[in-house]
Amino acid sequence: MQTLFRLGYNEFRPLQEQAIDALCSGQDVLLAAPTGGGKSLVYQAAGLMRKGVAVIISPLLSLMSQQVEALNKKGIQARFLNSTLNPGEQDDLIWALRHNHIDLLYLSPEKLVQPSVIGFLHSFDISLFAIDEAHCISQWGGSFRPEYSQLGQLKADFSDVPLIALTGTVDNKTIGSIQESLQLNDCLVLKNSFDRSNIHLHIAQKRKSKQQILYFLHHEVPGETGIIYCRSRKKTEELSEWLNHLGFSSLSYHAAMTEESKERNHQTFATQHGTIMVATTAYGMGIDVSHVRFVIHLDLPNSPEAYFQEIGRAGRDGKPAKALLLYGLQDMLQAQQLISQQTYVSENERQSLAALFQLLEARGCRRQNVLSHFDEDSDACGHCDRCLSSKSEQNMTIACQKILSLIYHTKGLQSFSVLIGILLGKTNKSTDAANAKSLSVFGKGKELTEAQWKSVIRHLIAYEFISLGQSQVFTVHINEKARDILKSNIQIILPSEHYYPTLNETELEADHIRWHKVLAWKQGQDTFDLSDSQLRLICTHKPKTVASLSRLTGLSKERVSRFADSLIDIIHQEEAEKDNALCP
Repeated sequence: MQTLFRLGYNEFRPLQEQAIDALCSGQDVLLAAPTGGGKSLVYQAAGLMRKGVAVIISPLLSLMSQQVEALNKKGIQARFLNSTLNPGEQDDLIWALRHNHIDLLYLSPEKLVQPSVIGFLHSFDISLFAIDEAHCISQWGGSFRPEYSQLGQLKADFSDVPLIALTGTVDNKTIGSIQESLQLNDCLVLKNSFDRSNIHLHIAQKRKSKQQILYFLHHEVPGETGIIYCRSRKKTEELSEWLNHLGFSSLSYHAAMTEESKERNHQTFATQHGTIMVATTAYGMGIDVSHVRFVIHLDLPNSPEAYFQEIGRAGRDGKPAKALLLYGLQDMLQAQQLISQQTYVSENERQSLAALFQLLEARGCRRQNVLSHFDEDSDACGHCDRCLSSKSEQNMTIACQKILSLIYHTKGLQSFSVLIGILLGKTNKSTDAANAKSLSVFGKGKELTEAQWKSVIRHLIAYEFISLGQSQVFTVHINEKARDILKSNIQIILPSEHYYPTLNETELEADHIRWHKVLAWKQGQDTFDLSDSQLRLICTHKPKTVASLSRLTGLSKERVSRFADSLIDIIHQEEAEKDNALCP
């Protein structure tokens, strides 16, 4: 327990103590736990308890420096060895290691597999090896980070040193891949529940996505800290700029930024409540900000694992958090197109994207569906969008038969927008070019709206009844399993479509933005004496002095003076900015 207190904790979370005991006895361990599950404590505690230096292999420089800094503040001697060190700093590190002045050493996989580094590690006692973010072995081992696939040599070179592989939300197939790659033939496999019940899931159809985000920010999470994930660097910058223009506090983060800019934005996000980080997946592994209250996906992630890991950035403190994912048929098509354009795509990546599509389109409770993907059974959560909706569903078997027949008769050469236009009986250049009126199903799909037809197509894609061609020209193919639909051997039941509400920029008045900023300010206060009703009064009357603030709230001047300056600055920020703009 002394080591636990030294690391700043009072008690173990599930499986932590079991993993530490196994490592201390010399046994290899594979620990799978969700984001925020306290995996780092395991190798830190076991490393301090065993004789020698704990060597941690981490994929990101920022993650290394973040953990090293946090450990040093606790009086624990942690260092990292990477390309940022100059020769003098490397010499000092080597001296400290050889004289037993270091408890934990962080390395990248690229640095570790260098023969000179392997040789150097043999010159001092090693307590354990920890491979953090071990799912990268499956994701990167074959292409982007090939060094991850070479980490299996550790068991050959250091057979007496226990090794722990740590990973987030992964399925059993990935766990097996990690074991095989690292040669963990007789390891203790500990798999915690991946359920993050404090995160409320909402997945909805995309329509005017910026205005849908605005509604979410204003009505669901006013003044809260959160992350918005986008696919492109350009989109992160444009969306962040738009939010700032509206009065929100927003930053962007993507791989093309300088390390200094990324670190500056991260530190601002981590310390200033109410900040919105608009980021690509570059802002992912190792992000540990406890007060993140929401995650929005404006574009589709690549897999169920990526989705669950990314929403896991929210609610790490165990308090309620919200996750919103917006998508439509076009997003599914773009995601498939991006994969087809890559020079090397593994079958595992294709299957992961297909699994994500099925997760989005599956019936029933969102949380049940996600956990089922990770081989967990659970009851309906009661607070996802599906559990809170009317649960109405429709039999779309005949609709599926109509569109499959139309794909067949148009030889799979017409886009989905043209196919929907034909079913709805629309006459335009595109449908005329397709000889739409000569087709038997022309105008025979008016019982459904355009949005409903898109949901039918999404289902057919997700469950691989149809597939897109891989060439530059758009083509769609009917797969063999679609015969069961055409023969009515199976019924296709789809949940009713629900769009997430929108809020226009013109409806977001200055008073609303002021309220967001006041709530964000409130989140950053250690102790607080004001209710939301009192804060509403303050926003309405805009007091300028301690005395007026005291009269308005009914609190003494002494109590009010503790927070008066910062609160008054916020509620008068807009006027101050206007005055500054008028100054020559």
